[in-house]
Amino acid sequence: METLVVSTLIQRPVEEVFAFLTDARNNAKWQAAGGLQRIQQMPESPVGVGTRILETRSFMGRTFETTSEVTEFEPNRTYTRSAIDPSSIIRQGVMTFAPVDGATQVTFQMQVKAGGLFAIAEPLLVATMKKDFDSGLSQLKALLERAA
Repeated sequence: METLVVSTLIQRPVEEVFAFLTDARNNAKWQAAGGLQRIQQMPESPVGVGTRILETRSFMGRTFETTSEVTEFEPNRTYTRSAIDPSSIIRQGVMTFAPVDGATQVTFQMQVKAGGLFAIAEPLLVATMKKDFDSGLSQLKALLERAA
């Protein structure tokens, strides 16, 4: 299992950034590079502990679905999703939010464990995911700061 950590500073208040990022339906607006094809959040709102997220993604020519559940939800501070199906590559994803002079420091920490066909390609998978998340965070930053 590997840990992937990415972070960015967004020039928007923490309440706004937290609300946007914890609504999984917004993921398609900034995760296009990550192969996200479809996302469903159940229930659609409000988001909180127990909310489930079903994602369909493509990677290396293969399409796969994963289901995760919100396991920690502390407004404007922490949002954690944990895999509930054994085929999930990301076992746990933690987003932390910290206010910094009117801006928000967002940090994503993911526990990645590739299984099956992807196990052999885990280092490539993690490197690709890091590149995709770095690109996604740049897109997210531009999107939220432009909305101001």
